[in-house]
Amino acid sequence: MPSIKQLSFSDISVGMTAEFTVSITESLVESFCTLSGDSNPLHMDEDYAKTTPFGGRIAHGQISACLFSRLIGMHLPGKYALYLSQTSQFRSPLRIGMETLVRGTVLQVSPATHTIVIQTQVINTEDNSLLTDGQALVRVTQ
Repeated sequence: MPSIKQLSFSDISVGMTAEFTVSITESLVESFCTLSGDSNPLHMDEDYAKTTPFGGRIAHGQISACLFSRLIGMHLPGKYALYLSQTSQFRSPLRIGMETLVRGTVLQVSPATHTIVIQTQVINTEDNSLLTDGQALVRVTQ
């Protein structure tokens, strides 16, 4: 089992970051298709996807948003996270074969509610382009 951070509220400060890399693989796209039931041909049919403005298959944008769950639940803050909400903007498509960096940066710490706001990003490591970004609101339970 992967290691999990155990940051308590008092351990967290504005500017704190966490990050990890993820490869967008065929297997990941197929697994997400099975989980979500989204078998749209833009994601699953290369012949169809070639006829679109994307020129080929793209991965489901929600895959990047799902990676934010790993960021919050495993890295920042980890064990003591209660994920309350997430915004997501899909800036550029995820493509199969892409290596991505998932990053979170603490923007706000609210002692009255034991909540933090985290800027969330998925970045293409090849050219540092922003693929998906948003903000997470997280209650830290310890």
